[in-house]
Amino acid sequence: MDRNTAAAIAIQAWWRGQLVRRSLLVAAINARRIQDWWRRVNSQRKEQQRMWALAEYIRMERAIVLLQAQARAWAIRTEYKRCREAARTIQTYWRKYMQRRAESCTEDVDLHIEIVLGVPGDCGAQSE
Repeated sequence: MDRNTAAAIAIQAWWRGQLVRRSLLVAAINARRIQDWWRRVNSQRKEQQRMWALAEYIRMERAIVLLQAQARAWAIRTEYKRCREAARTIQTYWRKYMQRRAESCTEDVDLHIEIVLGVPGDCGAQSE
C-alpha cells in the first residue's frame, strides 16, 4: 500500500469515526431529551395524583366535620328538648302545688281577715 492510499484510508477512518461519534452524540442527546420528557410527564402525573389525593382528603375531611357538626347539633337539640320537657313538668307540678296551696290558704286567709277585721270581743262571730 502506498503512502497516499494509507493516508486516504486514515482520513476515511478518522472521518467515519467522527460520523459515528457525532451520531452517537446525537443519539445520546436525543435519549437524554426523551428521558427528561418522560421524567417530566411522570412527575406531572405524580403531581396530579397527589393533588387528586389531597382534594379527596379535603372533601372527606369536610364531610367528616359536617357529619360531626350535625351529630353534635342533634345531640344538643335532643338534650335541650329533654331539659325543656323536664322544665315543663316541673312548672306544671309547681303550678298545681301553688294552686292547691292557694286554694287551701284562701279559707285561712278569709278567716284570718275576719278575725283581724272583726269586732273586738266577738271572736270572729258576726251578729245579725
